[in-house]
Amino acid sequence: MMGSPVTLTSSGSVEYGPDVPLPTQDYWVGHAIREVNSTYGDIVSVDAKKKSLIKFGKTLQANDGVRTTVGIFQDAVVNETFAAGNTVDSLVSTSGSDTGIVTVEGLTMDGSGNLTFVSQDVTATGQTRAALGTPLARPTRMYIKDGTFAVPAVANVGNIAVYDNAANSGLTAGKPDTDASVKMILVAGINQTQKCATSISSTDYWFISEVYASVTRGSPQSAKVNIEVEYKQVGGVWRPLGFEMNLDQASGPHMHDEMRPFFIIPKNSDVRMIAISDTASTIVSGYIGGVLAKVTG
Repeated sequence: MMGSPVTLTSSGSVEYGPDVPLPTQDYWVGHAIREVNSTYGDIVSVDAKKKSLIKFGKTLQANDGVRTTVGIFQDAVVNETFAAGNTVDSLVSTSGSDTGIVTVEGLTMDGSGNLTFVSQDVTATGQTRAALGTPLARPTRMYIKDGTFAVPAVANVGNIAVYDNAANSGLTAGKPDTDASVKMILVAGINQTQKCATSISSTDYWFISEVYASVTRGSPQSAKVNIEVEYKQVGGVWRPLGFEMNLDQASGPHMHDEMRPFFIIPKNSDVRMIAISDTASTIVSGYIGGVLAKVTG
């Protein structure tokens, strides 16, 4: 399926289709658009989406031989247990002082497994469960919502968790008792989640243009870490994107790679950065950056 070469929109901007000669726009963006059309049969537009996507995170517990998501979860959990439906429905804090507004982003899933992006504001109720207005299948980001000049927002005092209430056995001082029920945590005082993982909706593709990772301060001096990025389409299994970073705390603790051609993440996919250390309790940070392309035909 091929689209018209160039369209002038009502706002005066130029819309490029997959059959535009590549030098007319950024070469690698054009190449990715053509590849999506050739591989998946979708016409996509970066111009129509107009959105960058950068996911960043940190883990405090990359361990010997364990594939660990670069993100903050609860206690010993190192990889998210994905919900099979829209069952992630709750928010709670370990501090009774947390009663402000928290913005929760994520995706819902329909009966065919199609993901749809949702952003919602939730008023925290301290150590008492607060229900999400829209239950999610894939929570991806959470942050303290900005206030106003007269009433500014305040940092979270406790750890705020978004979790699956039905999969949790109870709360102890605002902490879910079932660790795996927690899908992401807003660490006290940080004000935004640190989760180098996300999901892509059924109407978007992600063109990944760069990846960065580092073994950070406080890690064992001898730690050596392998970094991978992998994706999984809904109903599929995890697949590596096909590159690996090898970090050494002593001699090469960080690395940045630019991707040309871009790595293409298909619609309806989960994505995560994985760290595999040879030393327990290694602290790893990283980010994945790129642009979203909207399905237009």
